Amino acid sequence: MEQTAYHTKTAPTKGERIGAWAGAALILLTAFAVAFGLHPHYRLIGVGIAVFAVVPLIWKRTWWWTCSLVLLGLVVLLWAFGPAGYRYTSLLPLLAIVLVLVFRFAGRGVKIGASVLAALGLAALLLVEAPIIAAANRENETEADYVIVLGAAVYGETPSISLRSRMDRAVEYLAAHPSAKVVASGGQGEGEDISEAECMRRYFLRNGIDESRILLEAHSTSTMENLTFSRTVIENDGGSAEHVAVVSSGYHLYRAKAMAASLGMQAVGLAGADGYPLYMTGMYIREALGVVKLWLFGTWEREACLSSVYAIAAR
Repeated sequence: MEQTAYHTKTAPTKGERIGAWAGAALILLTAFAVAFGLHPHYRLIGVGIAVFAVVPLIWKRTWWWTCSLVLLGLVVLLWAFGPAGYRYTSLLPLLAIVLVLVFRFAGRGVKIGASVLAALGLAALLLVEAPIIAAANRENETEADYVIVLGAAVYGETPSISLRSRMDRAVEYLAAHPSAKVVASGGQGEGEDISEAECMRRYFLRNGIDESRILLEAHSTSTMENLTFSRTVIENDGGSAEHVAVVSSGYHLYRAKAMAASLGMQAVGLAGADGYPLYMTGMYIREALGVVKLWLFGTWEREACLSSVYAIAAR
């Protein structure tokens, strides 16, 4: 007797239904991040990403690869921009891809372990970020004879977003305090045709700052060197570095002020304007690593910088 085989379509499991809704939410969050975290002309990409949110809701069994592809696309998009902030931000969707695949394919024990590690990592990040975020808030301005502007990347001869915002903040402060002098601090790194200090000098001159108010420190390659060498420049100018204003990006002020304090400098922080949110997210992640390094090795770096000062002075 011939038997006829019937194929029945099984209903999605509870885990697949939960994954589908979580996946759709993750895709929409990604779309929101692109639409409001990058330059406005990238917002159409965010709309395109949002369309993919319907895929896991219709085909619930495919939620994991849909999310992984969308997140991988975000990683590629962020890496295409080049600046470090975007590349550090790309660590977040990379982590999300790993978690999506773990929760789709791994056993219960691995899922629990991954959840615990993710929770501990998030708690540790928040612990480090708390003082960084607190220091990023604008302080009340106080009178300072010298303003130290910490260097940031220069692309050829063009200042990066971070450096431009720092210079704008310095110009604002110098206009309000006409007796103050500015120390443009930053050496010449890879991909830079001029030193960061020289880039700043040109910008200040174009914005009406008299050259007699501009002091250059063009040897430093790190924040600690910025501050250590700038203190020497101020002292060579006949001034005192005990009380200064330090201009940097908001995310960088906690570390900059802590380093200044270790050098005997009381610094008031002046924050430059923030950039696009996805860029700033990456810079806050990067800064967290810098703060951990400071907590662990700050004294050693200070001693190395002091030795460099004597070497430069002897030239």
